[in-house]
Amino acid sequence: MKRLSAVLVPPPDPAGRPSDWQQVAESWKTAFPSDYRDFLDVFGAGTIDDYLVLATVLDHDPNVQESTVGDLTDVARSLHEEHSDWPYPVWPRDGGLICWGATIDCGVLYWETTDSDPDRWPVVVRNREGDFTRFDFGMAEFVLRMLGPSGDRPLESPRLYGAPNSRFLNRADERRIKAAGGDPWEYLEELFEANEADDYDTEDGR
Repeated sequence: MKRLSAVLVPPPDPAGRPSDWQQVAESWKTAFPSDYRDFLDVFGAGTIDDYLVLATVLDHDPNVQESTVGDLTDVARSLHEEHSDWPYPVWPRDGGLICWGATIDCGVLYWETTDSDPDRWPVVVRNREGDFTRFDFGMAEFVLRMLGPSGDRPLESPRLYGAPNSRFLNRADERRIKAAGGDPWEYLEELFEANEADDYDTEDGR
C-alpha cells in the first residue's frame, strides 16, 4: 500500500470497505487476499481514470460503483455455463474464479483460487475476445503495474495514464464533483491533448 499510495492518492473517506472482514469470510466461505483487504481499507472501491474498476465485496453501497465482487462473479458463472471452453471453473467450485474488477473496454479481472492461501492467488484476465491470461502476482501488484511504464503493464491500456497523472474516484467523489457543476474526468481530456501534442512534436522532429 505504501507503493500504491505513492503513485495514486487515496480518497479521504474510502467507500466500500467492510467493517468486518471475518463476516465477509464467513459469507463467502473463504478469506480474501490481504492486499485486497488493505486496498479497500485505504482506497475503498471505485475507478481509476474512468477505466479500471475496483469492486467491493459489499453487496449494496450507494457510494461505490454498481459492480460488486458478487455481481461480477455471478456474471462469470453465467458465462461459464454458456461457454464450455472456459479453462477455469467459477466460484464456488473448487479453485474457481472470483472477480474483483473490470476495465471499461470489457476486460474482466479475477483471482484463481486454487491455492488454499488467498495471498497466493494469482490474477487471471479475460479480454473482450474471451481469451484468458494468468499473471503470477496479486491484485495490488497488478494495479501498481498498470500505473507504471506502459511497456511493463500487464494489459495495454491507452485510457490509463499511470503515475503521476492517474486518479482514483469512488461514486461519492463523482457525485460530489458533478453536483458542483464539474466533470470528474475532465483531466483526462487535458492529458489526452497534452499527449497528442507531444506525439506531434516528436513526429515533426522538434
